[in-house]
Amino acid sequence: MQSLGAHNHVRAIVLQGFLNIYDLGRANDAPVYCVKGHNGIINAIDGIGGQTVGYGAPELVTGGRDGCVRVWDPRVKEPVVSLEPDDGQTVRDCWTVAFGNSFSDEERVVAAGYDNGDVKIFDLRTNSLRYETNVKNGVTNIDFDRKDIEMNKFAVTTLESKFRVFDARTQVKDRSFHLNCTLISTGP
Repeated sequence: MQSLGAHNHVRAIVLQGFLNIYDLGRANDAPVYCVKGHNGIINAIDGIGGQTVGYGAPELVTGGRDGCVRVWDPRVKEPVVSLEPDDGQTVRDCWTVAFGNSFSDEERVVAAGYDNGDVKIFDLRTNSLRYETNVKNGVTNIDFDRKDIEMNKFAVTTLESKFRVFDARTQVKDRSFHLNCTLISTGP
């Protein structure tokens, strides 16, 4: 659960795929916002905007077992963006999501990590896939160094203790980012 800034609201996920927002001042009441977010478990959630720091609309992003990544504006009941696997494509479990590159009211990206090692960055302004790679193992977390500045770095952690830091300041012609890879632990 995460706080939604100055309001006494908190986000909560329920296993049946519902996204709920509760008013902490009225803890015993029904959620102030409730939508069926995914078919199955919602694995990850992140939020941005509408804060004292940051730009753009207050939005949430969710990633689910159904392979979908959805961006939500809590002022409306439908997702403002829904990134779904193509028909006939193998559905991969989305394990982690993160907002970044929100340095103005127009710019914002969503990063998503999947169980098969896929890492994808979606540009919400151009509604396009900006970057994708595979890190060869399930992505357990992805995060930007700061959400409210131009993309600088983002970190990807995977199963088997791999920790990768991507330099996102420059994207070269083949659409890749410079990678600094560090093995944190070799395990037992």
